[in-house]
Amino acid sequence: METLILTTSEKDIEKAAEIIRRGGLVAFPTETVYGLGANALDPDAVKRVYLAKGRPSDNPMIVHIGEKSGLKDLTDLMTRDMELLMDAIWPGPMTMVVPAKDIVPRVTTGGLDTVAIRMPSEETARQLIMKSGLPIAAPSANLSGHPSPTTYRHCMDDLMGRVDAIICGPDCQVGIESTVIDMTGGDDRPPVILRPGIVTAEKISQVIGREVSLDPSLLKKPKIDKATGNPVTGQDFHPKSPGMKYKHYAPKAEMTIFRGPHDAVLRVIEDRRAKLEAQGLKVSVITYSDSEQETAAREFFARLRECDKDGTDVILASALREEGVGFSVMNRMFKSAGYNIEDVMEDQKMRIAIASDHGGFQLKEKIREYLGEKHPELEVKDLGTYSEESVDYPVYGKLCGETVVKGDADLGIVCCGTGIGISIAANKVKGVRCALVTSVEMAHLAKEHNNANVLALGGRTTQPEEAFAMVEEWLTTEFGGGRHKRRTDLLDEM
Repeated sequence: METLILTTSEKDIEKAAEIIRRGGLVAFPTETVYGLGANALDPDAVKRVYLAKGRPSDNPMIVHIGEKSGLKDLTDLMTRDMELLMDAIWPGPMTMVVPAKDIVPRVTTGGLDTVAIRMPSEETARQLIMKSGLPIAAPSANLSGHPSPTTYRHCMDDLMGRVDAIICGPDCQVGIESTVIDMTGGDDRPPVILRPGIVTAEKISQVIGREVSLDPSLLKKPKIDKATGNPVTGQDFHPKSPGMKYKHYAPKAEMTIFRGPHDAVLRVIEDRRAKLEAQGLKVSVITYSDSEQETAAREFFARLRECDKDGTDVILASALREEGVGFSVMNRMFKSAGYNIEDVMEDQKMRIAIASDHGGFQLKEKIREYLGEKHPELEVKDLGTYSEESVDYPVYGKLCGETVVKGDADLGIVCCGTGIGISIAANKVKGVRCALVTSVEMAHLAKEHNNANVLALGGRTTQPEEAFAMVEEWLTTEFGGGRHKRRTDLLDEM
């Protein structure tokens, strides 16, 4: 299929409307994300949307209308709450789930007797709907499971050759999908938010004058099917809203979200990034402060797509506070990461792994005692050996190096008789930069120039007081970066 590239001119919007009228598919801008539109009342056209996206057929679509009066063509329900919300928020990023009239095909509703309806505020979207003279069913204009598209370029990346036309409009100003509210309880039961968005629960409650509730699925971490990446649900589960059943927003890279006090999270992310980059992995970091919730909403999907394009292996992201818009953004972040979340505590200690053979045992013990007394803020992990009985230094050098590289410790200290053999063993582990030092100056340079993450000392060649001074210098020296970073990068590639 040849995909026509259109502008937002009146002539091109008319062309797009004609494509919709004859049963074709058009990607178009909205204020939330780009939508892939089809005639909502044409079952065959809607089936083509599912096919183009690779979308499961029980995942309901949102039907877009150009005027508030269009609601009555799709549902007989009209409640006080609906009128209040329409007056306050439409046109805008809010979708209402209501009982569907028979005119709405069940393929559009995902097999349900309800239909999700919204009136977008983006001018091009509304012109397209009005010129077509039809309600337009439009999920996000991306391949199913991919990050949602917030620019026309994202639509091109996913849908060229799959759809009839793409309208090259402005970047989306909201950036996450609309808030979806279940209104089927009528005036008897309060509305239920099925999918959070930029229109928050607080805003909705303020408009209607009573509390709204959240669907229970929004408040708990689902079990994830490792084979599909989808939340585990019963076979008879039929989602009322998009985003409730299937894997969504997934980047190609593995993604981890760090949740906790912002400054502590940033420290942990930076430390993790350094370790992963030392293993030769390409790492991207996505962080926002709690004062940047709307910026996060606008940019998040685009950032994920940038990571896909630049070949990122691992994404490390900071969580926002789950309040207001932050709750909605985190709903998308958690799904993007497959709920791979690490909680960070404010008082998280730096972890030092120490290990030795029999020749370094006594010095290791002295260093362990010294760190315990002088640095209670550190967590010391003693990996052994635990006596002066003869053991092989390669075992303990490797063990300490692997502990650091895996992220189970931040830094490592290894000791053998001279420090030579165990340093060689540690350096056999990819990602380890072990420096054997014999003076305070060497310890300083080991960190400043080489960013040594493991320090090696000779148990039979170094006095305890000398070792303490070297350890102190190494712990308190900052990596110089600059030309040294270029050289350590070369080391990590070897």
